[in-house]
Amino acid sequence: MDNVMKKSAIFYGATILVSWTLWIGAMAISGQTGVEILYNEGFYTALTEGVESVGQLLLSLLFTAAVYGPIAGVVAVGLVMRNRKDGSLLPPPAGKKRPANIGGWLLFILLYPVLLFSAALLVTWTMTGFTGEFNWGVLPLWFLPVFFLFQCVTSGMEEFGWRGYLQPLLQTRFTAEQACFRVGVLWSIWHYPFIIYLNYSAGTTAVLLTLVGFTLLTIPQAYVLGWLYNSTRNVWLCVILHAWANTASSYLLAASPLPLVTPIAVAIGTWLVANYLVKKYGKEKLSTQAG
Repeated sequence: MDNVMKKSAIFYGATILVSWTLWIGAMAISGQTGVEILYNEGFYTALTEGVESVGQLLLSLLFTAAVYGPIAGVVAVGLVMRNRKDGSLLPPPAGKKRPANIGGWLLFILLYPVLLFSAALLVTWTMTGFTGEFNWGVLPLWFLPVFFLFQCVTSGMEEFGWRGYLQPLLQTRFTAEQACFRVGVLWSIWHYPFIIYLNYSAGTTAVLLTLVGFTLLTIPQAYVLGWLYNSTRNVWLCVILHAWANTASSYLLAASPLPLVTPIAVAIGTWLVANYLVKKYGKEKLSTQAG
């Protein structure tokens, strides 16, 4: 096994070990005790109504801590490889220069999820003959900035592992397109216990369909985030996009008149965006930066 694949295996193994242990452990405790885990939208409940007990708070924190698995994976590579000749975490990537137009990138980050999800909503609304009802008001507007900050310090932190470490590591061996695909597949599988937990009450068929749909959505999203990182070398911008996409989806996709169809429209739209980026910026670099 060469150095790149060795580091990738250590990173992913540690990431899975930490995250799945915390997710599955919290789910097992919840199943045995009947204590509900509060996460994402549940954060609003905890903030406005409080928690039922200290046990629920600790269990929810345990479940939430699983998102830091990718960071633990980076640390694991450093610990395992520290005494080896090839023990550096990652060769210095080319093109470290920060993007000159931060405002332009932030505008892209703001608009991309909103336009993507809005287009998916329009497609599904059209499919109902404009008679379907939107389910507005799942979360109040005042909670939006709070929820965004919550996403920044939880799910957004994944980016230090996936884009900040694994993406550039794999690009030392593969093209950017090939690296994005591999990161997307691994990123999808990493989420599986979490996805199963959110959907297991709907039955086995629904869980399997959700896993397939989630994978088909996450892989092209890895291309978009990979392009953003390669173009800016700024993992914080990836954190912001990840957090904002999660926030926007909680408000917009929850309002869908066809909840089972809208995610399919989102996946198709994301694949179209990913395909455009690969064609415009090239399979090799997938970056707006020349050279």
